[in-house]
Amino acid sequence: MKKLLPLVLIFIMACQPDKTPENQVDFDRTVFLQSYADDFIRPAYQSLKEELVELSNAISNRKEAQAQWKEVYFAFLKVTPYNFGPAEEDVLVKSLTEEIATFPVDITLIQEKIQKNNFQFEDFRRDSRGLLTLEYLLFNDEAWNLNGREEYAQKCLEDILERVSEVDSRWENYKNEFILNDGTSAGSSTSALYNEFVKSFEGLKNFKIGLPLGLRPGQTSAVQSNVEARFSGYSLDFAKQHFETLVSIWNGSPQKGFKAYLNSVEGGEALILSAEEQIQAVQGAFQACDSSDFSESNLDQNPNLIILHTELQKLTRFFKSDMSSLLGIAITYSSGDGD
Repeated sequence: MKKLLPLVLIFIMACQPDKTPENQVDFDRTVFLQSYADDFIRPAYQSLKEELVELSNAISNRKEAQAQWKEVYFAFLKVTPYNFGPAEEDVLVKSLTEEIATFPVDITLIQEKIQKNNFQFEDFRRDSRGLLTLEYLLFNDEAWNLNGREEYAQKCLEDILERVSEVDSRWENYKNEFILNDGTSAGSSTSALYNEFVKSFEGLKNFKIGLPLGLRPGQTSAVQSNVEARFSGYSLDFAKQHFETLVSIWNGSPQKGFKAYLNSVEGGEALILSAEEQIQAVQGAFQACDSSDFSESNLDQNPNLIILHTELQKLTRFFKSDMSSLLGIAITYSSGDGD
């Protein structure tokens, strides 16, 4: 009888249901990834391509070109968080954002290249091409009157359109790979999407707000030449759009986005409440700003922009360390941000 006791205990233990780990995710990441691909990423790239074609048609008319350039840049801001897969860095080619939206631009170099009819856009001088070079050529009076400006602008635009079209085309084949690679480890689509979301957020905070304000390590004062859109005066509009693009990624499609993902894990609901409260604080700080805050006379120690930067800094914890911990997705890039 004593020999039967261990067998009975083993049988009883085997029949007991397994305990579910506290943070086990009951969430379909395949549906999650397909939603981002179909509802956000592919439409964003296609929209940017269409807006670039419209700009190409308007490039000779300054007023029309300026208005359309603004629409192009708004469209670009909706793809900038997706610097992975077809848009990521590849040997000598940097990410799409770096290739077509490096700032500040080098005015002297742009003028030299125009004078020499130099249309080489495959070199490392990304500060003489891309969308912010077009901004300079369209909005700066001296640049508009340069001989050869229109041809340089058109060639620059063709280069941008070619790069965007290539990424959009490659997404047609990459989409299935993206959806099926639904793990959470480094190299997975979930990791790539999340890491670029956080990286884009930190790019907004650090380089579009912090850097021109002179708040980055080693800086002692504001630097107006580091403002994202200093020739057009749209820096605040673009920073707002960048942030709202990130908020739309945070929300995702109903029951399919990052918020739904967080709701499936222990502690996720509390994080959502905290993050959304801080998102509202950032949006309030944006509303308190004025486009003139980025002007040369107002930028240094600007109280509105300093408050905005502070509120963005407070949000970093929720988007970065807390979200990473709850979802079990490691931060795979080095931000040097100390968060």
